[in-house]
Amino acid sequence: MTSITHPLRINAVEAVGGGLIGMTLCPGKKQKSGMNGEWDRDLDLDLEVIRAWGAVAVVTLMEEHELATYKVQRLGEKVQALGMEWYHLPIRDADVPGAGFEALWARSGPVLRQHLKHGSRILLHCRGGLGRTGMIAARLLAELGVPPREAVAAVRKARQGAIETSAQDRHVSKITPVM
Repeated sequence: MTSITHPLRINAVEAVGGGLIGMTLCPGKKQKSGMNGEWDRDLDLDLEVIRAWGAVAVVTLMEEHELATYKVQRLGEKVQALGMEWYHLPIRDADVPGAGFEALWARSGPVLRQHLKHGSRILLHCRGGLGRTGMIAARLLAELGVPPREAVAAVRKARQGAIETSAQDRHVSKITPVM
């Protein structure tokens, strides 16, 4: 599947303040044999779709080794070259945030919430755009005051299959609003 045959699809959920949280798969990923077949996406084309969608920030939830595996090591550099902010907040695949994520989130979370409160658009992605992406989208909604169950439901309505594990679901259920 390529960026031409399967253009990047961004599913979005509205946040408090009118901002949008976009959710998608890894832009530009290249993979010989995935669950859905071969991926040979074009990073530049996918990032242009994200820029045209209006994202002011892109949040990458993949680990460093995944960026290398899927051949998108220059993702952050290219995002910033297009005038968008880039946040690399890695979470292990199918897992919940660890201490490293939480330390980074202490600095980046407030910035992302401000963007949303001011009506801006941010884009979240992991490898497939479901587990980690859905969990952090729901977390942002909960931090902005949406009850966690409603946040999970809104994310799943916007992106079918989001929040893949019970641990990810439990993580969101523990989130309280951040003022």
